[in-house]
Amino acid sequence: MKLKSGKDNKPSSNIDKEISELCQGLTLLGIKYDEYIIQKFQKYINFLYESKNKLHLLSQQDYNHISKRHFLTSLAALDYVKHCRNACDIGAGAGFPSIPLKILRPEVSFTLFEAKKKKAKFLKHLIYELDLSGIDIIDERAEHFKEKKFDLILLKAVGKIKKLIRIINNLIEPGGYAVFYKSHQVEEEIKAADKELRKRGFRVEVEKVFTPIENLPVALVVLKKL
Repeated sequence: MKLKSGKDNKPSSNIDKEISELCQGLTLLGIKYDEYIIQKFQKYINFLYESKNKLHLLSQQDYNHISKRHFLTSLAALDYVKHCRNACDIGAGAGFPSIPLKILRPEVSFTLFEAKKKKAKFLKHLIYELDLSGIDIIDERAEHFKEKKFDLILLKAVGKIKKLIRIINNLIEPGGYAVFYKSHQVEEEIKAADKELRKRGFRVEVEKVFTPIENLPVALVVLKKL
């Protein structure tokens, strides 16, 4: 499968490379996929390239590693998504980790919080391009949202755990999970948040994994609301 190159897009050979790496990574992770799923990811890559000169979504270097460093890293939390009904992503940005997870788990409802209007607009266009249903984009800060609670909260590159506990506590259902994507050196950050976590009734577990292909370390810091 190939995508044609457009004036704002990467050459099709670069996109073919991204898709090849995605398929390799999915296989290494033991994730089943089909042509329909791969086409969604192809469109996602193409839309990121089209938006490159209009909006700062990724670092310049990361545009050469979308599958390895964003799609496949996002999927580290797939097992948590399998067992939830309503998930949210705080600070969704370019759609990581929620959009890759949604592509593989279309039955799960997602709410993406992105307070920056231009990025929220990007996300709305993206879900239209990908023809995704059961996904809402909220262009306001997550701490102002009071309409419903979630059994899974995803947080990637959004700040320190301690500063986000109150927001998570207001959004999470009893028995729900909040999953932070962090580096393996996360013990001091957890220690700094320990008192507040215990006060709010959270149990903490850390799952240290490595990304496929590049073997980069990722720690999933999982807070369970007791």
